[in-house]
Amino acid sequence: MKPDIGVIPALLTPLNENETIDVPSLENLIEWVLGFDMKGLFVAGTMGEGVALRDRERAILFKETVRIVKGRVPVMASVSDNGTKRMLDNVDMAVEAKVDSVVATPRMAFPPRTQGESFRLFKAVAEHSRVPVWFYENPLLSPVTSTFESIAEIIALPNVEGLKFSAPNFELFARCKRELTGNPPCFNGNVPEIAMAARIGGGAISGIGSMLPGLCIKIFEAAVAGQDDMAQKYQDAINASYAIYGGDGWPLWPSAQKHVLMRRGIIRTNVATDPFVRVGPDEAARIDRALEGIEDWVFNPPAG
Repeated sequence: MKPDIGVIPALLTPLNENETIDVPSLENLIEWVLGFDMKGLFVAGTMGEGVALRDRERAILFKETVRIVKGRVPVMASVSDNGTKRMLDNVDMAVEAKVDSVVATPRMAFPPRTQGESFRLFKAVAEHSRVPVWFYENPLLSPVTSTFESIAEIIALPNVEGLKFSAPNFELFARCKRELTGNPPCFNGNVPEIAMAARIGGGAISGIGSMLPGLCIKIFEAAVAGQDDMAQKYQDAINASYAIYGGDGWPLWPSAQKHVLMRRGIIRTNVATDPFVRVGPDEAARIDRALEGIEDWVFNPPAG
């Protein structure tokens, strides 16, 4: 099942104190976001702390997500890791869980140094997988930034279904949406660009979609309807919510989102994988201050 164009949350991963999957909280979170018009779920990505999860926990996350979703929307699972063989093992894990597609970026702790290495790694994933594969362009940790030509070469591989694009280059994303052969689905992963992606027929895989699913949907719908002023108003609210991360460098990412969802009764803990900062009393007070005056609005955005 291929996702329709729209908004997909990059799902947070609820954890117990020992960093095992908190399955009841995962179920609550999934039901929370699926109460909005989400077009799929993206699990174990950067926001989902996928590469920090132990293998057993990643497998549980995949299987439980598929079980909870029950085919209502496509489940897209990140298989990104620190080497080709580990990524292929993750593909097998995801396929066994019966996800709809896998998402891979060749850019983790030991990233490719050349376009050729990047292509070879992704080709191995595409050939190995028994479900469709999405290319995840995210140059955050890599000395190699993809060009349009290198993205097009990867998208042209058999079994590659779509593009998740999180590079800080909207012009390149727009060109991909416009010119890639076969018009594959293109989803933008940069939260400030939800409306921009919607206006050109792209989708959004949003890192803040677990915490503010309604606001993400409102931005997308307003942009598609040509209501640019309202889309910007919603976008400004999301931008204001970024204060929960604690300033430059986002020291409370992703713990802050988990803390807010815990406060609202959606998940049970704000535990993040070590060594991410845990939210203690001082951090909780800082998050509460950041939400003063905007919390009701961002969680219950008014109609346009």
